[in-house]
Amino acid sequence: MPNGKRRSPTALTSRLTALRGEVWLVALDPVVGSEQAKTRPCVIMQRDVANQIGRTTIIVPLTDAAKNTPTVVRPLCRKGDGGLKKDSVALCGQIRVADRLRLRSRLGALGPDAMQAVCQGVRIILDLDDV
Repeated sequence: MPNGKRRSPTALTSRLTALRGEVWLVALDPVVGSEQAKTRPCVIMQRDVANQIGRTTIIVPLTDAAKNTPTVVRPLCRKGDGGLKKDSVALCGQIRVADRLRLRSRLGALGPDAMQAVCQGVRIILDLDDV
């Protein structure tokens, strides 16, 4: 770095652009009530153009499938897909906005079938098909 200055991880993360369908580790703490906590994999749901111009993005958190039965609003995302280390379910009922500063590292991108299932779960949980 010029002048011996180092960039902080926060400064680097604030410049990253996440893409729709990617899986990122996201620091969700602090939380309130029953919101998902910890640093965990999340699917980026917001369209790419909005991710490029905004400081926030819309995410769906993922959690361990061994502890949660997959359903239409908690679709299964298989180990390896999107860089996941274990079978996971997308918690479409926990959709939220996260500042880019919460994004820690990119794991990969979901395949089309998994992404379609997550999108369907979000449409159902938000009742978008009836609007």
